[in-house]
Amino acid sequence: MGLGISQTPGLVPRDKTGQDFHYMSISSHSWLISPALVLLGLAGSAVAAVLFSLLVLWGGPVDRPRERGAHTTPTPTSGGLAIMAACGLVTAIALGLFGNMIPGGWFNGALLFGFASLMGLSGALDDLIDLPPKLRLGFQIGLCLLFAWLFHVDTLTFGPGMTVTLHPVISTLGCTLWLVLGINTINFMDGANGLASGTQSLALVVLAGLILLLAPMVPLGNDLGVVLLICLCAAGAHLGFLPFNLTGKAFQGDAGALFAGALITGTSLVVKAYGIGSVWFGGFLLAPLIVDVVLTLITRLRQGKDVMRPHKEHLYQLWLQRRDPSHFRLAVRVWLLCAVSSAVGLAARAVDLLYQIDIRFACLTTVILLYSLVWGRVRRELLKNQPLTTSSSSGVTAPEVP
Repeated sequence: MGLGISQTPGLVPRDKTGQDFHYMSISSHSWLISPALVLLGLAGSAVAAVLFSLLVLWGGPVDRPRERGAHTTPTPTSGGLAIMAACGLVTAIALGLFGNMIPGGWFNGALLFGFASLMGLSGALDDLIDLPPKLRLGFQIGLCLLFAWLFHVDTLTFGPGMTVTLHPVISTLGCTLWLVLGINTINFMDGANGLASGTQSLALVVLAGLILLLAPMVPLGNDLGVVLLICLCAAGAHLGFLPFNLTGKAFQGDAGALFAGALITGTSLVVKAYGIGSVWFGGFLLAPLIVDVVLTLITRLRQGKDVMRPHKEHLYQLWLQRRDPSHFRLAVRVWLLCAVSSAVGLAARAVDLLYQIDIRFACLTTVILLYSLVWGRVRRELLKNQPLTTSSSSGVTAPEVP
């Protein structure tokens, strides 16, 4: 049965039935953009990020030790601006030199990059002058509402034959909630060297791979050429900055966390709109981080604590304080958890593609439940331990609040 595709609101295709678009044969698969452009996006932005990061080290704004943080030496905190600059520069160069080789229009990519850049610039401003939490949250909600209206999902699929059609207003509000949650999840978890920036790199690589593989197989997949290029350049930029962050030489700050958070969550809505991924895919990418953030906030609410105040009660912070002070070993553990949940999401997508059995929501629910059980057990064990006396010079910084 053919699927009706409409434009809402004249921007992106909508799948009104809740099913993904029919796919062309695997034998007809081709590269959405050339392998050379893929390498240019990744390698070029990585090199550019290294160069911009050196500028940040030389003369960028500095995050000075504060009571809510644990680093003891002033540390450059504008790595996010280096990431944004590298991603934007290499994307512009690629479009300028090879734009005729990239299929589709630039409009969706421009919307996505503009959304992420505005979010990142708001974070950079907060890094400089420490904006009031309510003002930051209000700006984020407004910007996310606009993007969600442009790329909201019309249906939710919970399993075979279990599809719910959403009213546009409900859909827009739900997508806004996802954007705000995902963006601030990364920001909250950006308090240990390499943890968030490495997760961002992984998520962007997975999203780029998903688009690269499946976009040529859907009717309107060619429209995602620029979106793919942006994901590749952003992934490369994060990989180029990662060594600086992992060694504690520079922080990405709110600028980097909000920029990447907007790209990851926003792209997950875009790929749903084009029938490449489901609305649940972003949850697989960020599952360990979402579990830690949501359960920590719930715990603090139950204890009557102010959730708008910075704190050091996330599981990853307790781990550094009471189990192992190594930021590198912690980051690797979180990366592996994200890799596992992302692999489950990709496997569920493959099952849906090959056998027309949509188990993605069930798989995500299972992953979240398992990670939540592990979170509770590890937290109880950590709270029995005494805080460690050793500390890192970069330390554990308390997460920002939205």
